[in-house]
Amino acid sequence: MEVHFNLLDDFNPFSIESIGYKWEQEMVIREEGYPYYHWLQTEEGLGEVTIEQQKIRLKPSEGILIAPFVSHYYEAISAKGWKTNFLTINGTFAPSIAKILGTDSFYLANDCPDFSYSEWTKRMLSHIKNENKNSIHQKLSIDVYTFLLNIRDHGLHRTFQTNDLYHQYISPSIQWIQSNYREKCAIADLAKSLFISPQYLNKLFRRFIGVSVYQYVLAYRIKMAKEILVTNRDLKIKDITFLTGFNDTSHFVATFKKETGYTPKEFRTFY
Repeated sequence: MEVHFNLLDDFNPFSIESIGYKWEQEMVIREEGYPYYHWLQTEEGLGEVTIEQQKIRLKPSEGILIAPFVSHYYEAISAKGWKTNFLTINGTFAPSIAKILGTDSFYLANDCPDFSYSEWTKRMLSHIKNENKNSIHQKLSIDVYTFLLNIRDHGLHRTFQTNDLYHQYISPSIQWIQSNYREKCAIADLAKSLFISPQYLNKLFRRFIGVSVYQYVLAYRIKMAKEILVTNRDLKIKDITFLTGFNDTSHFVATFKKETGYTPKEFRTFY
């Protein structure tokens, strides 16, 4: 077992916050998710990840990359325990990772002939252990980018995304929301642009996403607020209010506390 924590640097596009190999994995519950992209792969044993009302079993060589602030928990489900490889990613380009991978909450992948995530993890640990600390961060940044590209190119896509209705209505809706969440997101206007009724659009969202359009917009705004609170610590709460589509600070603070259990200021102190 080998692990390294607190490796972040403030200058490179991608940065490893933590990394480990053959970690004796205990149960982890993260109702608020994790502030960075988080890779988890089974090395030995069997584990189960619960995310978005799905239970995903990870057998040896299988892994999952979880986006920031997505609620999840995981635990061993084999008698012999669960050994995992893990990686958490940040960096100055971290907000752009969704442009590389897409907008999913999580991505599944496993070792394949084209790329072994397990071997990649061992190589990164070797670099961290043996190379000059002053030059390692730039090399790790490039390697993390390679890792992300392989998730994109060799990942396992969830089956509902091959559904015609998802591609015709849900995918463009998500792209529109994530591009316009700072503005007024009128569901009627979105539905009109897709030539369907707001009621039908809500029905499709509940079918594929599990929530209404409004709930998705609100959840995305809260998610972006969390990211800004953590990554832009000098920004005032009133500025974050308008950057995330809320009309006034008191409404933003009240909504944030209702959704997370904490005020924005309290949340920021945790990270």
